[in-house]
Parts: sequence; C-alpha cells; structure tokens
Amino acid sequence: MIKVAILDDEDIYLQKEREISEQYFLKKGIECRVETFQNPDWFLMGSGEEAYDIYILDVEMPGKTGLEVARAIRRRYPDSAVLFVTNYIEYAVEGYEVNAYRYIPKQVLREKLIQAYDMLLPGILSREEQYYIIAKRGNMEKIWYADLYYLYKDGKYVVLCHRRGESRVRKTLIELHKELNDREFLMVDKSYVVNIKHVMKIEGHDIYMRNGMKIPVGRPRLGEIQKAVMDYWLKGKK
Repeated sequence: MIKVAILDDEDIYLQKEREISEQYFLKKGIECRVETFQNPDWFLMGSGEEAYDIYILDVEMPGKTGLEVARAIRRRYPDSAVLFVTNYIEYAVEGYEVNAYRYIPKQVLREKLIQAYDMLLPGILSREEQYYIIAKRGNMEKIWYADLYYLYKDGKYVVLCHRRGESRVRKTLIELHKELNDREFLMVDKSYVVNIKHVMKIEGHDIYMRNGMKIPVGRPRLGEIQKAVMDYWLKGKK
C-alpha cells in the first residue's frame, strides 16, 4: 500500500490534491491511503509515527512554512518523496536543501501532480517489495529494508534495530547479511552490519547512525566503507 500525506492550509486545494491522488492510484489498481492536514504543527505530530511514501506540502502557510516541515521530514524519513505545491515558484531554489522532488504550481495542479506520480511510482513500488520477514513460534513480523538501521551479533542471535525498536533472530550475522542480499547493507565489523541509508557521518573508526548509535568500523574495512558511503552520498546529489 502506498501512503500519501498532504499538508495545505487552503481547504479547496487540500481536497483537490486528495481527489487527484485517490483517483490516480485507483485507476492504477494500487491500494493507497491518503491523509490530509491543514495545520503544520498537527501534521508533524500526526506524521511522526510512520513514514509516508509521498509528502505533498504547501509552501506558504501560517506559522511553519512547507520548507520547515520538509526539513523535519527529511531528518526522520530520508527516502520519502517530497512534493511542494505553491503559487510562489520563486521558492524552488530553496527546495534543493530538502531534496524536494518537484515544485508544482497550483494553477496546473492536476496535470503536474499526475506527471510526478508517474515518475515516482516505479521507484516506490520497487521499495515496497523489499522487506525481511521474521517467523517464529507462530508469530510473523515484516520489516521494511528502509526501516532497518543496523544489525548486530548477540551471542547466537542477530538483533535487527529498526524504526519500531528491535527484533531478534537465531542466525549468524553472515547468514542474515546474505539473506538481505542488498548492497546498501554493509558489513563494517565482524559484529555489525549497517544500512548505508542511515549513516550520518564517519569519524575516526566510528560510524554515527541516524538513531544516534555509534558503531565501530573494523580497521581492514575502513577505507572500503568510507568509499561506499561517499559514493552513495554523491549518487544522491545527482
């Protein structure tokens, strides 16, 4: 299911954006959930519990601007798409700092929002397919790759640290790393695997993760890890 969050203080545009979004995904035969907000503060409180695939933000609002809201979203959810809708296209330059996907003038809302969805959809659907399932004692848990911060060895178990907390599986770290089968998960030490998407900085022999965790990097792997992280960051700027 694709999740869309819309923030606009003007009810007429809020309803238009919702209608266009729901009709678009209905025609595509894709399940979606659209949540609407008119107050930036309420939006930030309500959207902090989970990540949405797409955020549609009005730029000019009383109180916080759409750019301020986008900064908060980026700190929490770096992989979500941010679309700005506005009557003031001069704000487009400022959108680069929050990696805005597109600016959409409200005068051509329907046409441009549909175009944006057409471009975003393949990438979102590919991410939707990436998850790890833990099944034990009759219980099942699905963990999206994008939500995984890092893994670490704990005796005969591997602990998966993710947005909702921690989960444990009785496997070796090498086995689980192979099962993930994704180049964005890096073995940085014999006891740790990190998701490169959530690496914030490397300082000395330590990696600082998005959730505040500091993880040691094995000396033989330091140069390789630094290059992988830098390549990923530079790729994101293109």
